[in-house]
Amino acid sequence: MNELAIIFNKLGIDTEEVLEAAGTKWNFMPFRPGLVGGHCIGIDPYYLTYKAQTAGYIPDVILSGRRINSNMGAYVADELVKGMLRKRIHVAGSRILIMGFTFKENCPDLRNTRVTDILHTLKGYGAEVDIYDPWAAVEEAQAEYGITPIQLPEDGQYDAILLAVGHREFKELGAAKIHQWGKPEHLLYDIKYVLPADQVDMRL
Repeated sequence: MNELAIIFNKLGIDTEEVLEAAGTKWNFMPFRPGLVGGHCIGIDPYYLTYKAQTAGYIPDVILSGRRINSNMGAYVADELVKGMLRKRIHVAGSRILIMGFTFKENCPDLRNTRVTDILHTLKGYGAEVDIYDPWAAVEEAQAEYGITPIQLPEDGQYDAILLAVGHREFKELGAAKIHQWGKPEHLLYDIKYVLPADQVDMRL
């Protein structure tokens, strides 16, 4: 699904619109693109690929899928930076808010969260990045990743806002409140389709 999302983005096609159309088919399974963390998909396939390779078989499809998923964080960060540049927002020295740190929505689990990939890539561009996640335990985030999520964003502080995890609290906030955290000229990138397309600047 992530590979398809990348292709749709490059073609200028909204991925969610494609998925909604496909959803009219009775047997369609509604998978959405995004960050792939946790263990089931993020880690466990490597046990199978290792065993397959020791038996002399190269599982190209599984390895290719893992390679794409492992690079999604950097891809998302790069797309965010491109969006900021298109709006003439200076990236180095900017303040960016990432909404969500757990590996999936409505869950406190931080195991193998790929939000860290986005964070590190953005910091590599010279941005100052805050993490906000009402589901994430601050002590666990500090112990596992050396990251301290903020308690609540302040209004008018951010050059860019990234909706990285689709927590229900973020949906309940709504676009107006989330935009309020941004500076007068800011970018809102929603990779989880939390908000309608006409209320954000970019979607995955």
